[in-house]
Amino acid sequence: MDEHFSGGCFCETLPDGRCGGDVELRPAGVFARAPDGQEFLIPYRECQVEIGGFSGKMVFCRGRDRNITIFCEDPRFVRSLSLASSGILDEQLQIGLRKQRGENRRQWVIGTGLLVGIVMACVVGYFAIRAGATAAVMALPISVDEKIGSAAMASMDLGGPRVTDDVVVEAMQSMVDRMAPEAAINGLDFRVSVVQSDVVNAFALPGGSMVVYTGLIENAERPEQVAAVLAHEMSHATLRHGLQRVARSMGIWAGVSMLIGDVGGLIGAGADLFQMATINSYSREQETEADREGVRMLHASGIDPTGMGEFFALLQHEHDEVPEIFSWISTHPDHAARIASVENMIAGLPEQNYEPLDVDWPSVQGRLKNLKTD
Repeated sequence: MDEHFSGGCFCETLPDGRCGGDVELRPAGVFARAPDGQEFLIPYRECQVEIGGFSGKMVFCRGRDRNITIFCEDPRFVRSLSLASSGILDEQLQIGLRKQRGENRRQWVIGTGLLVGIVMACVVGYFAIRAGATAAVMALPISVDEKIGSAAMASMDLGGPRVTDDVVVEAMQSMVDRMAPEAAINGLDFRVSVVQSDVVNAFALPGGSMVVYTGLIENAERPEQVAAVLAHEMSHATLRHGLQRVARSMGIWAGVSMLIGDVGGLIGAGADLFQMATINSYSREQETEADREGVRMLHASGIDPTGMGEFFALLQHEHDEVPEIFSWISTHPDHAARIASVENMIAGLPEQNYEPLDVDWPSVQGRLKNLKTD
């Protein structure tokens, strides 16, 4: 019984040179009938078989003179053709199948290679833009930091009233002024505001605007401990960590924008980002960098840097579980490990004759107590 398949044929006598039609495997050979009634027969012994086409599964049966080609894509056709031809076409069919499998593998390798290449290009491009963005951040003028810091400070809820007592404010400002000449970059105007709150916290905005909470001053045993915290926060500003945070928060488009010189969106996003909930949310790497730079700045300024580790240890010793109001240490994870790290940094410093800060610490803390009783 003849087997019928859906297929078609190519021939110059057809109206468009090709047509779809019914394909039969007859005892005499591969037979096809065109819709216009034309019939084509290719004897098995004259049949030249190729497998390929767009799908890679099309079987082409060509006559010896190659004027007629009958084709079929039915998955059963190869086996049926082998049986109908009594094995005459088996060698050609096997060669065609092997060739097509090799082509499929080649296309898979090429496709996979292209896919991997595209992914790698995207990854490399992403990190290149991020790296470029980081470089672009460091190349931006300080005025960008100042605009972000000023806009953020103007819109922030600081969580308490500003302290206007000159003794307290000038004590904080004097610490910052002593360290500012040793800052990693020039041009930052470090101005300190003191806010009345039990929160043990301090921060520096891009551009140098700083806030110190009275809770930090009240919990410190000596001014060098507060100076160490301020040095750490100043380092975030001098290393421009805040600007980098803004760029990361904006994603890859920040990198593209900065690389083409558009910083308007960066300034707007920075003002929105620097709110109390996220002010200390720096990466672990940035915290370590700020610790190292803070220790360097203290040492270069002739201020005893051991105050940094002391203050960490003080809070940890007095409070087994750091309470929420101790924001500065609670938002800086792994403080025990950081104490050891800071001590190692200090141990590697050259000898220095440290000079005490010109601050009457009992007087400063006493003025804060008076604020609470007023």
